[in-house]
Amino acid sequence: MRVAIPGGAVRPHPRPPAAAARWPRAPRAVAALSLLLAASGPPALAPPARAQTPAAGPSCDRAAAAPTDRRIAGDALDVAWRVSLAPAVGRPFAIEFALCPRGGASAAIDRVKVDAWMPAHRHGMNYAPTLSGAPGGPMRAEGLLFHMPGAWQVVFELRHDGRALRLVDDVAVR
Repeated sequence: MRVAIPGGAVRPHPRPPAAAARWPRAPRAVAALSLLLAASGPPALAPPARAQTPAAGPSCDRAAAAPTDRRIAGDALDVAWRVSLAPAVGRPFAIEFALCPRGGASAAIDRVKVDAWMPAHRHGMNYAPTLSGAPGGPMRAEGLLFHMPGAWQVVFELRHDGRALRLVDDVAVR
């Protein structure tokens, strides 16, 4: 590299550029990597994933409940629920759930909300989950994430027959 001196003279720069000093073999490494990638051909595509039939959500029938199903009992309504993955810090998961009217209660559900919070710290999650499904059938809350370890509570807030219900279950996150 040359440096222009006022007055028109040109002299060599006293030291090589910083990048050349740090990576003297960089141009050769880039060329070798380019040749290697060109010789290997296009990347192989993974075979298409087969469509899997989703497992049925938690059942209101206690006899048909899976061992991983949990149940929260309310006055006239229960919530049967399970998680898609074991909850762990920093890993998103989903909750599959069913709303189960008890003892001939009506199934008129106006609103459903799923959330989680840490009672000891008095804060909830950083993200709001999205719900899919209809109150009369299996439902799914996606995008839940526990951002720290400890005792959490999963909260189902409902409006059933015009009155608000809050059903809570404890979860330990490690």
